[in-house]
Amino acid sequence: MSFAKQFDDELSRLFRARTHELKSYMWPTVGAAPQLTRKRVKKGIQGLQSFATADYLRSKDAKRILRSYDHKRQWQPKRGKGFGARAKAKNFKAWFDKKIKTKNCVYAFWNGSRCLYVGRTLSGKGRPTSHFQKFWFRQTTRIDIFGFDRKRDVPRFECMLTHRWEPVHSHVTPASKKYYTVCPVCDGKKFISDQVKWLFRLR
Repeated sequence: MSFAKQFDDELSRLFRARTHELKSYMWPTVGAAPQLTRKRVKKGIQGLQSFATADYLRSKDAKRILRSYDHKRQWQPKRGKGFGARAKAKNFKAWFDKKIKTKNCVYAFWNGSRCLYVGRTLSGKGRPTSHFQKFWFRQTTRIDIFGFDRKRDVPRFECMLTHRWEPVHSHVTPASKKYYTVCPVCDGKKFISDQVKWLFRLR
């Protein structure tokens, strides 16, 4: 079943719950009344957001954004990179200063095919080494670095990777500054939430 069909089915269930009382006026045998509670509306919003996000991430527009970085590099904390987090951090910093030519980056920590963490650094602040002391760093098998010439596109790319890869130890952090490019997934989720709350508002 397509994500669009699942979206439509979930929306139809909410509408059936909202209009049940009205239909019962004309057709008394319409059936048992479905419950439209705040919990049900919240669950409906989450379902609609999930289907819409999954559908969008397969679109050409999403794929274009996910390829919009200007540079990409990869570092692996394997043998020869030092023993322990501090030694590896020192090795990584030297590699970063030599290989990364921009101060605006999105980085992703991986354990095989499982994404552990997605973060960003702007203007050269908050390097990925700040995470080398985290308990989950020992599981890291590689770090991907995506460099950007334009600072304003970094938060959007971080959001998109987080939606796409669903990292274990990080969550979506939408950009707050007006001049940053808006993440279409975050924007879409807000639109769905606002619309559903308006359509199915409760006392």
